[in-house]
Amino acid sequence: MKRAVAAIDRGAELLVAAVFAVIVCIALLQVFHRFALNSSLSWSEEAQIFGHIWIVFLGIPIAYRRGAHLYIETFCDKLPTRARAVFDLAVELLWAAFAASLMVLGWMVARIAHLQESPGLEVPMSYPYAGMVAGGAYLLLVAARRIGGRIRIDRA
Repeated sequence: MKRAVAAIDRGAELLVAAVFAVIVCIALLQVFHRFALNSSLSWSEEAQIFGHIWIVFLGIPIAYRRGAHLYIETFCDKLPTRARAVFDLAVELLWAAFAASLMVLGWMVARIAHLQESPGLEVPMSYPYAGMVAGGAYLLLVAARRIGGRIRIDRA
């Protein structure tokens, strides 16, 4: 199980890196076309925006897994040990609720957006919204792992 989860974590990080590399290449290609060939690409800006959407929604769970999101500990430091554990668990549960809502609402929007095509790339608009669904699913997986870890620690 740990190997599968580690593979998912690594896959998400590699996907974000790959999307970022593609965005950089598209930007360089756009600059070349605009200034060297005096002809703009009609689809490049839209492709970069869609890539940014995927990076953001996959980056949220990656940062959460690494503990890189903003967390103010001033209030928590004043709590007794047991109350702090309950507070931390409540925060993890809020992350899980956010992940579930992101997944469900992203799916609802993607279903409707599938009927519309993007003007530049001419792909269904559900493609960028699928980043919300994928990011929400991965965030829910990360939140479930963290909640499971907290419950195991609290029982010990």
